[in-house]
Amino acid sequence: MTNGNDRPIKALEAARDVVKQLVTIDAALLAFGVSFVQNITKSQGPTGWIDLATILLLVSLACGLATLFRIVAETHPQSGDINDKVLRFALIASMLTFAGATVCIAIYILKAPTPLPDLSK
Repeated sequence: MTNGNDRPIKALEAARDVVKQLVTIDAALLAFGVSFVQNITKSQGPTGWIDLATILLLVSLACGLATLFRIVAETHPQSGDINDKVLRFALIASMLTFAGATVCIAIYILKAPTPLPDLSK
């Protein structure tokens, strides 16, 4: 059983774990997008949504990294606080931009022509 003094540290650890996973997913989606950028630009789908998704993923990645740095700063003192305004803003911005990128990717997929054209020719 933990005492009340461990609660802020546990909250920061939980936030750190969530942000690390989000940063990993952001980086993977960006790497996947870069790998297939030629196929995407040749497709008949609305590529503007993919462009917007890429921008949002980059912002999410930057906010996620800022959050991780702020968590490190907050865990150094014994009185680390999950309610730090900079930490909270960066965490929320990272999550919202990731959600926005996910929506943009979904819209692109839904609006892409069915069936997808054979780009190997």
